[in-house]
Amino acid sequence: MKKLLLLLTLIVALACTCTAFASAGADKNSNMEKITSTSAGDLYLDKDNLQALLQGDKLFLLLPAELHYNKETLPKLQATKPELKAAVSMTQIYLYNNDGTQYALLKSLYTDKDDNVVYTIEGSPKLQPVTSKLQMLMYERALTALENKKRIADMLKRKA
Repeated sequence: MKKLLLLLTLIVALACTCTAFASAGADKNSNMEKITSTSAGDLYLDKDNLQALLQGDKLFLLLPAELHYNKETLPKLQATKPELKAAVSMTQIYLYNNDGTQYALLKSLYTDKDDNVVYTIEGSPKLQPVTSKLQMLMYERALTALENKKRIADMLKRKA
């Protein structure tokens, strides 16, 4: 029963994040932070759509990371499926546990140059161990962004 409740909560959170991503896509001024460059392209953290989720006594971090493909990788990606011909970037929605030792890839959204979703791959809510430095770096940057957002909100409250 607890697992079912957790899964339902995560699905609702994912739906909210996908809605937020779609509306943020229309805003070219999204608060994106470059995390690193990879062989496939530049990886960005969408700081506007980070969410801390509380399920019972457990805390989770939901974060979207966007990969902007480079000119070498993009033609290869577009040739893999007809649906991806217009794709230029991919947003992956991750769920991390509180200490960043486990994560789940919930969804991958491929978008065109106008930020319209052209292809979606459903992930899994099953948590797995963090095994790469890149996965840990995404978690650390997202956590820092949330802490900064809270600190600024607290400062604004004190001034009001």
